[in-house]
Parts: sequence; structure tokens; C-alpha cells
Amino acid sequence: MSDSPSHNIPGSAPPPSAPGASGQPPRSRRPDYVLTAVVGVIFALSVSVLLGLAATAPAPGSVLRTSLLLGAILLLSSAATALFAGRSSLGALVTGLTALVAQSAAFMAPIHASSLPYPWLQKLISTGFVLILAALWLGGSWGMRLARRAGHAQGQAAFRLTQADRTVGSTPTPPPSRRRDHLLSLPWVLAGLALAAFLLPRSYLRAVAPGIQTGPLMLGAVLVSVIALAAAGASTARSTLGARVTGPILILLAVPALSDDMIPGGHLISRLLPYGPDAVVLAAIGIELMAIGWGAHLARRQGRANALARLRSGA
Repeated sequence: MSDSPSHNIPGSAPPPSAPGASGQPPRSRRPDYVLTAVVGVIFALSVSVLLGLAATAPAPGSVLRTSLLLGAILLLSSAATALFAGRSSLGALVTGLTALVAQSAAFMAPIHASSLPYPWLQKLISTGFVLILAALWLGGSWGMRLARRAGHAQGQAAFRLTQADRTVGSTPTPPPSRRRDHLLSLPWVLAGLALAAFLLPRSYLRAVAPGIQTGPLMLGAVLVSVIALAAAGASTARSTLGARVTGPILILLAVPALSDDMIPGGHLISRLLPYGPDAVVLAAIGIELMAIGWGAHLARRQGRANALARLRSGA
């Protein structure tokens, strides 16, 4: 809850602030919003640059360079996610919006990806990763927000259950099971990714190719893919199991192709996904899915802990 400035009329006293659990006025959330928003912009741009450099890595030493760049994406994603989960999910929303603005600029350029000045930037846009990043984090921001609220409700329910358990003669009602949410989360995420993998590669490549007019069917396929990916990210509101399992699976699928034939199975991705994405983009998608899943998990846990702390201090 943020503090709002009060405007006093002459001769009147300022209205008292509502005290928090410790008797002090509640801390303003405005610095959290500003910090996470700034980090969201930097995070979206930094991850996009790293992916573009990884996608255009030269052949000599490309395995090591690509691995280091993907490792940097993992570290950045983990750090940003922890900040968003601990401070505000606004940072996740800004991440998605920043990537969406960058992608829209490429769509509106005269000859799309070919208008961009640097080869790595042209390669980045042609992979579709910026659009995928935008969709996943837009959905993930909503999932993180709802997960925090759900954790708050779980904390309140756990406190009431503890109080009822201490009352003689009362039988506390156990909290509802989340087994169904866990079981449905994995197929939900897989279905969103599969739909996007079917629709996005062909329609997106045509949409960013020079000299091709983007028709309604092409834009419709891109829009449906974005909605499917956003739904996969938003599913973390109910359960993070799907994102946290699917992410490592995508990375493991990409490892043989990234190993430059040192690990067998390097042609598996090209057979499963003949129109893309390639191994680098697939691994990056897996990293972002893992980050979004862990972010929602941390937000839910923090919401539960905060609710319990407030209720116990006020009891």
C-alpha cells in the first residue's frame, strides 16, 4: 500500500496515516515500482542483445561463446525474477511491454528486419525471440500478480486454520487441494507452446521478411501465437509446475545441437521443429519459462509469509 500526499487546508491538521503491524505508517511502494520498472526495461533489452549475439556466434569457439551468453541470460533472468517477485510484478509487465515495443518497431520498419543496422540485430528479429519474450513475460506478470494474491489468501487460511485448531471442540476445515492445478499446469503450458510452434514460425518469418505485405491471416496467426504464449506464462498463477518442468526440458532438447555434435541427437530439433526455433532460441525460451515459474513460486511464498506475519503480529 503506497502513501499518498495529503493536501491540507489552512487551520486543519493532516489526517493520520493508518499504522502498520509495528505501529508505524506503512512503507511506500513507489520506490519498488520505480526500481522494478527500470530493471524491467534494462532486463528486456539486455536479454535480447545477449540472445542476438549468441545467435550470430562465429563457428570457431561458438560452443563456449554460446554457452557463456546463455549462462549470462540465465543469471540476468534469475536476478530480475527474484527482484520482481520480492518487490513488485510491475517489473515483469514492463519487461514484456519493452520487448513488445521493440518488436512493433521492427514490424513497422519499411523493410522490417532488413532495415536494422547490425547483423546481430537482424538475426535477433528474424528468430522471433523478442516477440516470444514479450508474450511470455506479459503473461508471466499476470501470473506473478495472481500468485502473490493467492499466497496472501493461503496465509490467511493457514492462520485461521491454526486458530481453529487451538479452539476446543472445533474441527478445522482443511485447505482445498491443489493437485488438480498441478496436474493441469504441464499440459496447459505444453499446449500453448505447441500451438505457438505450429503457427508462429511460418507466419512470423513472412511478417518480418522484406517486400511482403502482412495480411490479416498472417497477423492473426501471430496474434494467436502471442495469446497462446501469454496464456502459458499466466498459467503460473495456478501452478508453477508446468513452467518449471517445461523449461529444463527445452534446454535439454537444445543441448545436443548446441554441443556441435559432441553429444548425439543434434538433429532432433530440426526434425521436431523444421521451421524453427533453433537450439539457441529454444534454450533461451526454456530459461525464460523457468524464470517465470520460479518468480510466481517466490511471489506466492512471499504473499503467504507476509499475510502470516501481519496476522500473527496483530493477534
